[in-house]
Amino acid sequence: MFSDLFNQIEFSYIFVSAVLFLLGIYVAPSVVDKNIRFLLVYPRWMRRVMDRFLNTKWGFPIIFVIIFSLNNISLFTGFISGYMVIMPLFFAFFTGFNVAVIGYDMMGWKGIWHLLVNPIAWLEFPAAWISFSLGLRLGLVILSGQGFDAAHQTFRELLPLYWKYVVPLLFVAGVLEAALIRLAEKLEK
Repeated sequence: MFSDLFNQIEFSYIFVSAVLFLLGIYVAPSVVDKNIRFLLVYPRWMRRVMDRFLNTKWGFPIIFVIIFSLNNISLFTGFISGYMVIMPLFFAFFTGFNVAVIGYDMMGWKGIWHLLVNPIAWLEFPAAWISFSLGLRLGLVILSGQGFDAAHQTFRELLPLYWKYVVPLLFVAGVLEAALIRLAEKLEK
């Protein structure tokens, strides 16, 4: 099932992406506790945006489209960051870090625990790791000195993998997340 994925990128790229992502989650509570402000600006801004978003009473389709679109923009950016060679490594770390800061700010260690056992996360995390590993593969082509044309050709070869693996995972995660948001709104009433 994953043979085309592992033929185009090595499993080690996915592993490195996952380790950096999880390292970001691990580091986040210490950064929050020490209040290292410059590292907290973006995730706290994002949390304020999410709080405003969650306080609206939009219907399921709109919530789903917003979640699905934002997740795809974020992960596709991680993929194409490979054109800047080492940026997928930073994206992997800071995506985990930012998610953990938001969870830790909201609920403390319980937020980190929820982050790790949440079924939506078990869909979004692999999608992120695959996306960042595609970016790593792209970056290695550039790093090898093959030039922009070779990198662009590699991007065209990797793009179907993004559509085949990342997009469906984010689609299912978006459906579940939108459904849970609507359910929470109904239970709140």
